[in-house]
Amino acid sequence: MIRERAERHHRLPALLAVFTLGLGAIANAQEHHHQHGGPVPEMGEDGKRLDSYQVKHDMDQETLAALRAKIALYRGMTDMELNMNMSAMGPNYEWYASERDLKGGTGVLILSHGVGENSDRMLKESLESIWTERPTAIAFGMAMMSSSHLQSAVDDLVARGAETIVLVPNGTTTEYNTLTRQWKYIFNMGEEATYLEVPTVQSDVEFIMTDHFSDHPLITDVLYDHAKEVSKNPANEVVILVGHGPEDIEDNGPDLEILSLHVDRILAKNEFADVKIINLQDDAIPVIRESNVRKLRRWVKQADDKGQDVIVVAVAAASHGVQAHIRQDLRGLNYTFADKGMSEHPKYIQWIAAAIDEALEQEQRVATN
Repeated sequence: MIRERAERHHRLPALLAVFTLGLGAIANAQEHHHQHGGPVPEMGEDGKRLDSYQVKHDMDQETLAALRAKIALYRGMTDMELNMNMSAMGPNYEWYASERDLKGGTGVLILSHGVGENSDRMLKESLESIWTERPTAIAFGMAMMSSSHLQSAVDDLVARGAETIVLVPNGTTTEYNTLTRQWKYIFNMGEEATYLEVPTVQSDVEFIMTDHFSDHPLITDVLYDHAKEVSKNPANEVVILVGHGPEDIEDNGPDLEILSLHVDRILAKNEFADVKIINLQDDAIPVIRESNVRKLRRWVKQADDKGQDVIVVAVAAASHGVQAHIRQDLRGLNYTFADKGMSEHPKYIQWIAAAIDEALEQEQRVATN
């Protein structure tokens, strides 16, 4: 996910009195935010706590060394390259989505990798049925070096009555992912930091994390529909599902094993000539990523040589990001790209709503047993 800030075409990728809080609560929240990586920007009229999408890093040697110790990709970079890569990822920030006067005992915090201004806005707009029902915030970014945007999102939800906050990991496919583990570390869910050891979120509320979309049937429907939108002759078409993928090689196998159920379901429809799946492992060290790209290109060329048409479907929630890398990886080959982000499909939002309800029901069953 480190590279996914592709809206700017990089390869490697406080509290405002808009709502009512006591002065003491504001002071406490500001102090709390400062402890999590500096003052949090005031909330704008659009709900964002963000100064700018443009980020520039000039990290000290201690921070650079810590990042290299945690992330294999960074070990081969110079200091300048690492600073540029981190800047290319863009900001960690909160976007409070609900109306400020919406109250509720259950809040929702959507955890998203983030891609860039346009794609982040599209995700926020697609979630309207969620944020009109319950107080909802979206946290964009990988939380590699700070967690203040996550703390501010929690504080804003608590200020609107939340006693339980449901965390939805929108930015990753399965639990086999360093970003998922970083989120779990920050929310004190028993994981160690996979990036830097940023402050953990402090709150008296109960946190519940939903399942990932993994092999959910609604996601199969989304991928199938996106393929069908660009299909012309299914019997002669090979569908290749292409995901961002986890950076660690030990995560990639389990991740693909889970996601392969989408392949099985689409194949069972007996419409397409073949269906395959692959992860780019977009943030892995070059030798791993390049191997995946060679395999993907080989699949496309083999189908083309046999006279078959190829449909490449992006397994990505965001509408931009890894799609730009796929295009570059497949330059010069013949294929049709179903490049929509899954969040553009109504069934993806149905999955999020179902995941929230299922997590709450599971928590209730545990509480009553």
